[in-house]
Amino acid sequence: MLDINYGHGSTTGRLMSQAVQRFGPRTALIAGERSWSFDAFEAIVSKLADGLAGRLSLGSRVALMMGNRADYLFLQAAIERAGLVRVPVNGLATAHDVALIDADCAPGAIFHDRAAAARIPTRDGLWRICVEGDTAHGGPSYAELLATEAAAHCEGPRLDDLASINYTSGSSGRPKGVMLTHRNWAAVYRNMLIDRDIRADDTIAHIGPLTHASGAYFTPWFLRGAANLLIEGGSVEALLAAIERHRVTVFTCVPTVLTRIVNHPRVAAFDLSSLRLIGYGAEPIPRNTLVRALDLFGPILEQNYGLTEAMMTCATLPPRDHFDAGGRPRLGAIGRPYSFVEIVLRDQAGSPVPVGEIGEITVRSDHVTVGYWGMPEATERVLRDGWLWSGDLARLGEDGIISLAGRSKDMLISGGFNIYPQEIEATLTGCADVIEAAVIGLPDPAWGEIAVGFVALAAGSPRRADDILAEIKPRLGIRTPKRLVILDHLPKNANGKVDKRALRAANLEAEES
Repeated sequence: MLDINYGHGSTTGRLMSQAVQRFGPRTALIAGERSWSFDAFEAIVSKLADGLAGRLSLGSRVALMMGNRADYLFLQAAIERAGLVRVPVNGLATAHDVALIDADCAPGAIFHDRAAAARIPTRDGLWRICVEGDTAHGGPSYAELLATEAAAHCEGPRLDDLASINYTSGSSGRPKGVMLTHRNWAAVYRNMLIDRDIRADDTIAHIGPLTHASGAYFTPWFLRGAANLLIEGGSVEALLAAIERHRVTVFTCVPTVLTRIVNHPRVAAFDLSSLRLIGYGAEPIPRNTLVRALDLFGPILEQNYGLTEAMMTCATLPPRDHFDAGGRPRLGAIGRPYSFVEIVLRDQAGSPVPVGEIGEITVRSDHVTVGYWGMPEATERVLRDGWLWSGDLARLGEDGIISLAGRSKDMLISGGFNIYPQEIEATLTGCADVIEAAVIGLPDPAWGEIAVGFVALAAGSPRRADDILAEIKPRLGIRTPKRLVILDHLPKNANGKVDKRALRAANLEAEES
């Protein structure tokens, strides 16, 4: 095995090795019909780390583009140990998106599955290594790396070395590569282990893409000695069956997936009694989804708030805080800051806003990004005097609970009034039969901008746009959307979030035609 010197401080690689020594024969990972103990996981990661460190120089970028499979997690850990920089790419990303990322950070290698092969750039100097079969172009095959013999001493990463470049989703033009160091990632996992209820006897199911939040959740549960279960293909049916079969205790997902779960026609047919915790985050949860999930599963929901620039762990709302003093479910709440995180809501001048008023979330913590790859001006705009300006708007309650109001760039001004789409969406998803809702601002000659709503209804619902608008107008008044469009379903991006850009583009195209 390669003798890696991890430098000063405990990087994730060193902490994972300690976990292996402690939990060796226990099950660490399950995928399909296969499982790996902590010892077996370590053996594979060590070979891959040896093979990569012997062929690529310290700090080289290595991209990963594949669906949820064990190989992704082996490579994630191996890249970390070899002192290379991981670049996760969503397995559903288009060839155009992949080309932009490749042009931006110029990875030396990209590991992929067969499904992604046709979307990989063919640039000279880029190793294209398929983890299925023995296909490789320009570099060693995956099988060769797995067969690596013990190699020479490797310097290994230090805490302030770059560990990953995570590209922000949903942006137009040049993508932003968020740089996270080994220190940043160590802080993410520390935050989770301190403030989240992570247990050694858990079996946690991953339904979301490992290239995003699920990949971040893997490590803290690994460090605690739990079993990680991959739901290949991201199917809700497969998740429900796996919960019953493997007695899953925890799963995490985005609210759109939770919406599909609580509305699944056969959800009551599965034994889900083993569940003790369901984590959700990354976008606002519809009111009806929250209420149905609490009715179906009980008070076991946990909200997590973070962003790519402050990965995963800014604020959390544990199960006990999902209800206000009157016992009603809180909507839009993201909770309180993690123990080692500071959050201040500020106005545009940078001054803290009073309790109850809307301000932009600013964050200071060891897990905040060091900046954007190759974009110093963009970095200066979001990192000011040691604080990250998130772009998210929120209110602080008297009880210390933070509630989101929306994105600063999504706020629209209609007839001189500030309108926050998220507040309208929360009202819409409280209406009977409304499963999902999205609100966008569109230009209007009379109002400057108008709010346009889009909803997806339960199958067979007789509801019409005009009666839904009539229901919400007494509550929203001037904020009531000027138009409401009923769709079979709302479009989603590759991360499973509602794609407002697609809604905006389709609406503008319809107006022009």
